[in-house]
Amino acid sequence: MNRREFLALGAYGIGAVVSSRWISLPLPGSPRRPLKFAAITDLHHGLAPDALTRLKAFVSDVSKHDDLDFTIQMGDFCYSQPASQECIDLFQTVHTPKLHVLGNHDMDKCDKSFAMSKWGMKARYGKFDFGDYQIITLDLNHFRKNHQLVPYANGNYFTDNAICNCADQEQLDWLGEALSNSKKPTLLFSHQPLGFAEPGQAIPNEQLEVLKVVTSAKRVNPAGAVVACFFGHLHVDRIEHYEGIPCLCLNSASYFWGGGMFAYSDPLYAFVEIDSGGNLAIHGRSGRFTKMPPASTDSVIGRSASLSDRKIKIL
Repeated sequence: MNRREFLALGAYGIGAVVSSRWISLPLPGSPRRPLKFAAITDLHHGLAPDALTRLKAFVSDVSKHDDLDFTIQMGDFCYSQPASQECIDLFQTVHTPKLHVLGNHDMDKCDKSFAMSKWGMKARYGKFDFGDYQIITLDLNHFRKNHQLVPYANGNYFTDNAICNCADQEQLDWLGEALSNSKKPTLLFSHQPLGFAEPGQAIPNEQLEVLKVVTSAKRVNPAGAVVACFFGHLHVDRIEHYEGIPCLCLNSASYFWGGGMFAYSDPLYAFVEIDSGGNLAIHGRSGRFTKMPPASTDSVIGRSASLSDRKIKIL
């Protein structure tokens, strides 16, 4: 284990490998142990006026489940200013191991190091073993401008002629190594989407940089292949597939953005389960718009005030 892997395993103030039962591998042909986790994304504390109430509902619901392997928030969580301490403290009360993913708006008023220190993150990306699966979290919060790659900090990505949502080369190299060496199938978490293109357009190059690493590693080491990607960012409820990999956008906990904030009547989040046969089930939540978004957004794929239940075969 190198230093970076050690830091990643220690990220977020937890030991990702908690006991020997979590690192043993299934015998060939034997069923995998189920994996269960809770996920929330795009809470936007500091922007959504009722974000804390929504997080309270999520934390309360999580507390009713004693069989979860971990809980993950997938970015755009809070501004990491004094007013957001209530949000950070509340999330820390979750009884399961807690994972964080950095989102772009988390660096609107600070840099990554400051946000990470407030959340208890010790690495901006990392890998974790839970049961028979490898969990990888990514940091896609860089923009490319004038041939330079710049980390998001203090809202600097709000700039003209920049390509946003990029991974740095160090991280891409690390990802390839982590996937090539794993003996367990991988769930990949990021804030920004992977495998998504708008109608009539190609998948953006910044996504392809990551996806090429994923597909190349699969050819080298099928045992550690990415079997599903999870992300938020778009505030929609949508699924696509990239070379057979389900790419799942989980809807925002709070609202749809359509030139303004269009709140959901209920907080949205998901409980996800992978059974022993490799079937992935998402248990979401239904809601409605408190005010309908403008007709100009009717064509947005996945626009919804709900987070859908889904069942997908991944293994």
